[in-house]
Amino acid sequence: MNIPPPGARRLGAALALLATLLPSLACARNDSAWQPREDNEAWRAECSACHIAFPPALLPADSWLAIMARLDRHFGADASLDARTREQITNYLDRNGAPKPVFGSPPDELPRITTQDWFLRKHRGAARLLLKGRVKSLADCAACHKGPEIERMKGN
Repeated sequence: MNIPPPGARRLGAALALLATLLPSLACARNDSAWQPREDNEAWRAECSACHIAFPPALLPADSWLAIMARLDRHFGADASLDARTREQITNYLDRNGAPKPVFGSPPDELPRITTQDWFLRKHRGAARLLLKGRVKSLADCAACHKGPEIERMKGN
């Protein structure tokens, strides 16, 4: 008998609930989100140092601003930057974030791309793979998405 990893049942229930109850809160997201309208060397270098540089269009500007304001507690890591670099990246994300608010995380948590309604609708199959232990994280875009756009986001 396979025992799901800790938290998998809760995650699965949350994904199912969000996918069914929140379609009316969906954001009109640009389908070319992997190709930002403009590039920013600081964003690409700093963000891809630890994970892919998630394109700004995947979250609204307000969510990016919340993330940038708490870099010292960046999803369990200290991702602090010098003031100049932080300001440059913050301004870039503010200019290029999704235009409308989308469903986000609870106020005491940082916004997560993987909790956005559009993400949950588009990635139901990935959520099933996560629950089966075949994908390590919903934030590991490169596990499923391939091509030059992903390679650029990885800083390669």
